[in-house]
Amino acid sequence: MSAPAAAFTVALVAAAASAVAGCAREGAPPVAPVEVAIADLGDAGATQIPIAAAPPLARDRCTARLTPEAINTGSGCTLDERVSKGAGLLVYPCSGTGAVEAVFGEHRFEGSMNAGSMVLNLTTEIDWEDGCHWQTKQRIRGDLHGEGKNAKLAWTYSEGPVTGTGCYGACKASADIGVEELSSSGSGR
Repeated sequence: MSAPAAAFTVALVAAAASAVAGCAREGAPPVAPVEVAIADLGDAGATQIPIAAAPPLARDRCTARLTPEAINTGSGCTLDERVSKGAGLLVYPCSGTGAVEAVFGEHRFEGSMNAGSMVLNLTTEIDWEDGCHWQTKQRIRGDLHGEGKNAKLAWTYSEGPVTGTGCYGACKASADIGVEELSSSGSGR
């Protein structure tokens, strides 16, 4: 690639990255990386150059790893739960008040926090082998600011059939979730 073409490509990539960062809404990181096709002036084809568009955490946002402990439930229960497959990520306001979310794989719990106390919810639906359509309600709640490094959140699960007859019996479950602070980007904590 010639020097003018290389300079043009670098300038175009920098402009695209700046435009992506400028369009990001405060407090809402982009969902996926952005790819920009840039024609190589010395070539007939186009080259795909990935641009990482993830800005640093918005002001006053903290993150923590969530590690679920053993799930307590009745014998013979098969749950449609979303927390036991691995650690999750909690994103919350460092100040202790505002919107909060916890992500376990592709599943997102959403809720709010007030003075460090939070409640997050996730509702799912599934067609079960008993021929009934079921709904689950999963909740994470607790207080981050009062416990320091030993913070634990409580996860609860309840389910019930929405439609169908002759459905299996409903189950309930609970677990503690350990919290390990990862980062913070604002003050107030």
